[in-house]
Amino acid sequence: MSRFLQLSLPFQTSTKADLFKEEDFLPLTENSAAINFLKKFFEQKDFVSSQFQSLILKGAKDCGKTHLLHIFAKKFAAEFLDQEKIIGVNPADFFTAHQFYILENVAEITDEGLVLRLINSAVEAKAFLILSSRNAPQFSLKDLASRVKNIFSVEIKNPSQESLKLLLTNSFSRKQIKLSRAVIDFVSENIDRSYESLFAAVRLLEFHSQESAKALDLNAVKKILSKS
Repeated sequence: MSRFLQLSLPFQTSTKADLFKEEDFLPLTENSAAINFLKKFFEQKDFVSSQFQSLILKGAKDCGKTHLLHIFAKKFAAEFLDQEKIIGVNPADFFTAHQFYILENVAEITDEGLVLRLINSAVEAKAFLILSSRNAPQFSLKDLASRVKNIFSVEIKNPSQESLKLLLTNSFSRKQIKLSRAVIDFVSENIDRSYESLFAAVRLLEFHSQESAKALDLNAVKKILSKS
């Protein structure tokens, strides 16, 4: 099932408002801990007396980290820090006391000194900071590695078989694509148990449903996936 992960399909680009609607996010067993800790984190009012001043949200590609963070950011007026814009600028200039900030994909930032200064500046400014990463961030800079090690982290786990089925059903329903239970079962049993494979399969079948005037039955889906 690896080839269709790389397909570039001609779909219309959606805005962030379209992509990150709260009603489109599906609560699962695998993301329940992340939802609960983010709720506790964002409900903190005062930095000094807070239980968590920083938080790391971990999870594989396409697991919903960004979607979930946008939902909370909208509710609590949190600001996303742009990786490109923080380069060459004093990190202290970004923060306001008791406000929430989000820096995604922190492990991809090569300037480890910048990441350390950013974390320290947030603390000095008494600002709340969330970092996201696919895995536990690993840094060679000792001071940074030590700081990150002491930041509480929560993870969105890989999906179970049942969660794959729920996500497939939800995704196709939102796209107004009707597939039988047998098709959903077959897809969930014939893709890697990962969010990346799941949504790649959704995009692939959406593409074929738009190309065909007929609904995708089990035989059609089997042929599509066998060629991918």
